[in-house]
Amino acid sequence: MLPQFAETELDPAQTIAATRLLLRIARVDGARTAEEIALIRQFYETGRAAHWPAFTTLLDDDSSGELSTTFTQVAQRELVIATCLMVAFADGCLIAEELAAVHAVAGEIGLPAKRVDELLALVKDYMLAQLSHLPDAGSLAVLAGELG
Repeated sequence: MLPQFAETELDPAQTIAATRLLLRIARVDGARTAEEIALIRQFYETGRAAHWPAFTTLLDDDSSGELSTTFTQVAQRELVIATCLMVAFADGCLIAEELAAVHAVAGEIGLPAKRVDELLALVKDYMLAQLSHLPDAGSLAVLAGELG
């Protein structure tokens, strides 16, 4: 996860709601790839307590309920949207429909569209930093162009 959200905590209800939102983004392109599911599972399982529902029960659950008051702190809303963007990128590309879905989620949870665009830039930078170990600058440049 992005380092700026390392101190941001979600309670169980928020984590479950966020997981459902992440799964919604994974469904947008119809693929729901293994990479997307693995990232979402990692997000969910990292803080999961024994009394939470099993991750598999959330996979086909479209209910997310009223979200406008679920994430009470700005950092929580930003964490959810940044993670939605990472899920959208998990299959290798962010398509227009996924970005529109992330913007829709942001609207539902009360995060301005401008902040979504700023978080998108942060996510891209983070992803490039994670890949900085590529053997040559040409590979990184190609990847940067694909993210751009």
